[in-house]
Amino acid sequence: MGTEAITPAAAAPGATPAPWLPLWAKVLFVLALVAAYTFSLDLGALAEPDEPRYAEIAREMLVRHDFVTPTLNFVKYFEKPPLVYWLTAIAFGLLGVSDWAARLVPVLSALATLALTWAVGRHAYGRWVGFAGMALLATSPLYFAMGQTLTLDLPLTACLTTALAACWFGYHSADHQRQWYRVMYLAAALAVLTKGPVAVVLIGAVVAGFLLVQRDGRGLRQLLDPLGLLLFFAVALPWFVAVSLRNPEFVDFFVIDQHFKRYLAPREHRQPVWFYLPVVFASMLPWTAALLLAPGWWPAARQLRAWSSGTWYCLLWAGVVIGFFSLSGSKLVTYILPALPPLAIVSARALQQALAQGARLQGYLGRLFTLLGWIVIAGAAIAGLLRVHPVVAEIIGALCGGGLMLVVTGWLIRRQRDEWRGLAVAVCGMLAFLSLAMSARDVTSSYRALGRALHQRAQASDLVVVYGHYVQGIPLYSQRRVIMVRAWGELDFGSRQGDQRAYFWPGDDQLVEAWASPARMFLVINRVELAPLRPRLDPAPIEIAAEGKKVLLVNQPLP
Repeated sequence: MGTEAITPAAAAPGATPAPWLPLWAKVLFVLALVAAYTFSLDLGALAEPDEPRYAEIAREMLVRHDFVTPTLNFVKYFEKPPLVYWLTAIAFGLLGVSDWAARLVPVLSALATLALTWAVGRHAYGRWVGFAGMALLATSPLYFAMGQTLTLDLPLTACLTTALAACWFGYHSADHQRQWYRVMYLAAALAVLTKGPVAVVLIGAVVAGFLLVQRDGRGLRQLLDPLGLLLFFAVALPWFVAVSLRNPEFVDFFVIDQHFKRYLAPREHRQPVWFYLPVVFASMLPWTAALLLAPGWWPAARQLRAWSSGTWYCLLWAGVVIGFFSLSGSKLVTYILPALPPLAIVSARALQQALAQGARLQGYLGRLFTLLGWIVIAGAAIAGLLRVHPVVAEIIGALCGGGLMLVVTGWLIRRQRDEWRGLAVAVCGMLAFLSLAMSARDVTSSYRALGRALHQRAQASDLVVVYGHYVQGIPLYSQRRVIMVRAWGELDFGSRQGDQRAYFWPGDDQLVEAWASPARMFLVINRVELAPLRPRLDPAPIEIAAEGKKVLLVNQPLP
């Protein structure tokens, strides 16, 4: 068991000690965080492709009363384990199928991770770093956006953070070590049910690396708790066994195709090995830029022998996540979300040291906010003049307002009496800026209007056909299975399981024949793809709705 003392914040002789916020200010800030992470739950439709995909899988579990075999458009879908589907289905069952219910799981995951970040930072470095680490994480753009978006990455981050926080507390606990380690095993099992065996690799590498750095072989033996291991397998294994018994094809597709091949030889999302370096920097702006400008923490950072166990733990935690996904051929920006909580903690610690060393953070943090504000305003103006995308016209007001907010925040930071107050103003200004940006989320790509039009007008006996591209929101918002024509993307595996020919038409001939039949057909198609197909459609298509680049057509007049 490790029993080393936690290194407190070191202040230079004569430096101003870190002040502490009064209780009312802390309560007000936490309430503001909760409001900022929840106010947009029902703003905007679920954005293509991830949000409606995972919401639809959860909805189909409720419709089919089957929580073992996930389906998408009612064909088998084995790309991910089921925990987020289950939790979303529970939200739908309790609150009804809605956009805001679908987003409850990532929002609660984000808030839980913030609380854990506070707890680990407080334990490792003291209450100032704990609170500041939570504030930096909460106001990091990538974390803020994904904390309100239905994907698997924030729930995975919550599970990994719980497991590694429990490991940290257990390692430093004399009285409740076994209990903490069992929480770690339980959280690891939930992480496996969120995104698969990768969770064990990440947690195991962080813990093993930390014990190696600490040269603590005894700590490893204490971690291997038999009851904890039993708890892990009791939680993680039953679903894998059940789904494999029901679906013999599961193991080959899930383990070989979706894990080994996707990691080593991906067919998509290929990026260079250095991809995550600029991503991490941008995902935590402006705090990463502020750290680069604050020289006071560099001398301490170069003294590896003086690093506390908390610094080693956090940097190994972040390094393992970033390193593991950097070595993968398939990279998405959101994969590095589990690295942000420890990075926020060490960033807060570095800021604390820089301020204690007398760094003039207030001045250049104010200028940094002002510069970022003018960049946002200038970018909005240029994009509006060039008309780079139709969406720009819808968000140009929010962009200019957000840029102006950053400029004003920079001015306020420079007017504060000391650096600590300047940092508090910066955090509040960033939270307000991100909230304003999130209020414009309705411009994201979605096809809710087309799906709802189908739900209102199509009868159970009607055919609903999607041409060329599987649109995740159509089955969700129309609440029915669709027929795919020509191509079906990620439904390919499911289309080959059992006889699915009635719902997968490889060419146009079957579509043209069915269009001319007495059956009523609704067709969702891109406008550019409709032009060459239109001469073959008899009777002439009737357009009843349009959204984005797609239109909804019908072959018979509606009553």
